[in-house]
Parts: sequence; structure tokens; C-alpha cells
Amino acid sequence: MRLIPAVILSALLAVVYWIGATVFTDRIERDITERSHAAVAMLPEVDVNVDGRDVTLTGNVNTASERNEAEHRVDSVWGVRASQNELNVFKPYNFNASNNANDGLKIVGTIDNENSMAELRTSLAPLSPTIDVDYGARPMVKSAEKLKIGTGSLLLLNHGDLKIDDKEFVLNGLAADEEVRSTIVNSLIDKHASLAPLDVVANIDVASTLTQACRNQLDSVLDNNTVLFDVARYDIPESQNAIIAEFATLMQHCPGSVLIEAHADHDGSETYNLDLSQRRAMAVAAQLIRNGVATTRIESFGYGETRPVASNESTNDKTYNRRVEMQYVHDNPVPNQHQEAIISSQSAE
Repeated sequence: MRLIPAVILSALLAVVYWIGATVFTDRIERDITERSHAAVAMLPEVDVNVDGRDVTLTGNVNTASERNEAEHRVDSVWGVRASQNELNVFKPYNFNASNNANDGLKIVGTIDNENSMAELRTSLAPLSPTIDVDYGARPMVKSAEKLKIGTGSLLLLNHGDLKIDDKEFVLNGLAADEEVRSTIVNSLIDKHASLAPLDVVANIDVASTLTQACRNQLDSVLDNNTVLFDVARYDIPESQNAIIAEFATLMQHCPGSVLIEAHADHDGSETYNLDLSQRRAMAVAAQLIRNGVATTRIESFGYGETRPVASNESTNDKTYNRRVEMQYVHDNPVPNQHQEAIISSQSAE
């Protein structure tokens, strides 16, 4: 009969021990959990799961070094027996597309997931693009829309390239004309909400509007664009009329305007020479008009004796200073080729 109380006592002691061990283990887990969370607090997407004294890390980090740092910090927490690192490392978001006549449309890079590419693949299928895209980058807000907007803008260019990462949306290329460039830039501005929080930069050149006929004439005409005058005269010598006529023919093929710059040698007073040069400029302008160049396309200046191209020390040198130079001015000059539009999606709200 005495055995029964002993058995009961042993059972009670076991229950007490189990309860104590459980309570003690719970305390240890809570303590390790709190201190492990504090150790990786600088990584907000890291979760800590504790089983007794063993810790498992789950969640996401941006780099392998962050992954290793999280494990090291948890291993350094007092009381942790072992850690298991199951953290996912995001790949850098890096979408690159290019389009040109030789290679067509090519898309490469790493984005967040396949869903972001699904609609784009379908819409681009008729163009048979080359696509080599990997997945696993950090999810981007409205990723599919950003890719669609960027690729659509790229295809409006004669040729160009597009880069989208986690900070910037950069479009480079050549537009057929200013209207196309403006259309693209204004569209990007209108869609800033979908492109946020990226900074949007459009580096778009504008193709020259020169026709081939214009290009064919430019070099030869501009090598022979100077009209020479007799001493103290502003009427155009007969021998110089062909130069003006050739320049007028150039203007029939080219969309720009004419800049006339007239000069004199230093014989006579400065006032006299200034007036003489201005009369020479007007004479050339009148001859261009007679040859079919519109008045609105002509601008003329007289500089007197202030811009000699020869020494004025001899009669021969003075001949080259009594001149009018005709310059072709393209309405869409080369500086227009590099036009940059910076659209900050963060500040456009």
C-alpha cells in the first residue's frame, strides 16, 4: 500500500518538473527572441523564429553581406545555441532595353517577377524582340506599368536605349523631330504617378531636318561663300553674281536662313567704312531676294573695318577685307541634339 503514495509522488514531481522546465524554456525563448530581434533591428524585413535556444532567420535582405551580418549578429546573442539562415537575398533590379535598325528590340536584365513581364511579352510579340530576363529583384511598385511605359517610349524613337533600376528611369535616344521628342517627354510627365518614386531622365536628341539634297550642296557652297567688292563700292561685281546665285539655290533645298556679314578695308574713316559695309550687306541681301530667297530668311550685319581677315598692308590684302560672307544657319542646329528632360517623380505630385 505504501507503494501507491510513492508512485503518486513521483508523478507529481514529474509534472512539477515538466511545468518548471516548460516555464523556464518559454522564458529563455522569449529572452532570446527579444535580444535577437534587437540584434537585427537595422534589417526591418528579417524575421526571427526561436525554438528553445535555436534561431531561424527568415525574410528578405538586399545583399549577401546583409545576410551574413544578420547571421553573425544572431550568433553573437548570448544563449543562442545554433542559427539557421534562410534569408532571401534580392538581386539588383536592372532592366535594360535597346532598339535600333540593326538589332531590333533587345531586353535584358533582372526584374522582380514574371508577372511584371507577362503583359509586356504579349504586347511586344509582333516585334519578335530578343528577351533575356531573370527574376528575383526586390518588388517594385507598379513594375509592369513602368516597363510598359518605358518600352513604349523607347519604340517611338528612331533608336535608343532604356534603363530602369531601383532609383532611376533613364531613356536615351534619337527622335525623328521635335514633335516626337515633346510627345515622349510630356507623356512621361503625365505618367509620373506610375513612375514614382523613380527619378525620370530623358536624354533625347532630335534628328537633323536637312534633306539629302541640302547636304549634298552644303559643303561645296560653304567653301565658296564670300563676295568680294571693288574699292569704295557696294555694287556687286558681275564676277561675283554666280556665288550669290549658288547660295540662293542652296536655300531652295535647305530649311534654314542666311546670315550676311559685310566688311570693309581700313581706307577712310570708321564711320564711312561702317556705312559702306552695311550697304554691301543690303546689296547682297537684295540679290538673294531677286534669286528667290524670302526676306524673312535673311539677316544682315555690317561691321566696317573691325574684322579684317588680311593685314591691310597691301592692295592685295585689302581686297580680301572688302567682302561679304554668307553663312547658312540651320533652324534646328546641332546644340538641339542634346536635350535633357529631368522629371522627378517624387517632386511632381
